[in-house]
Amino acid sequence: MATNELSVYEKIEKALFKSREDASLVLTPGQMEVKERLMACVSTLMEKPTTADNELVTFLMNGCGGTRISVSQSQAYNDVAAIKKMVGNFPLASKTWYRYMIIEGAKEGFEIAKAEKDAKGMAACLDKIGKYTRCDKEDEDFDWSQMIPPSFEPSDDITLLENMEVIENLEEERKAFRALFKRDMNKKATEAIIEE
Repeated sequence: MATNELSVYEKIEKALFKSREDASLVLTPGQMEVKERLMACVSTLMEKPTTADNELVTFLMNGCGGTRISVSQSQAYNDVAAIKKMVGNFPLASKTWYRYMIIEGAKEGFEIAKAEKDAKGMAACLDKIGKYTRCDKEDEDFDWSQMIPPSFEPSDDITLLENMEVIENLEEERKAFRALFKRDMNKKATEAIIEE
């Protein structure tokens, strides 16, 4: 990617979550078109996280299903790279997506099997639901023996702490602080007004 394209993507990233009106104040019409293109791709990925990069490139080259201006293949690859950089990698969500699809399919299969009065089909669907929701496994109790409390060793050596300086005449400093606070307390006591 060229340096000017990176700066365009950086500008878009700063205005990514702004409304269309607010974003148009900081982005040029061309940059707004790029932003809309990227948002269309993100929407596609949200609906189907398992969408491959080459499918996104084809989607961009076809003008996002006819809603945007079509782009060249190299520009489409640049846009896909920018999307990955801005919003992260969607394959992490694909496992959750597959699990969701399997469970929803098993629910539909269960309803069909129930309507058909197919006991084996119902049992198979319930087995899949149990497997993918991990209901077939016992809940694992937390192993508290793995939690080892920190071991603190008391010390009066101040040099063990970072950025702490040793006070040479510690007792003298303490006496000075006590005198300061006593004087401050006496001053407040004389300033207090006693009301009957």
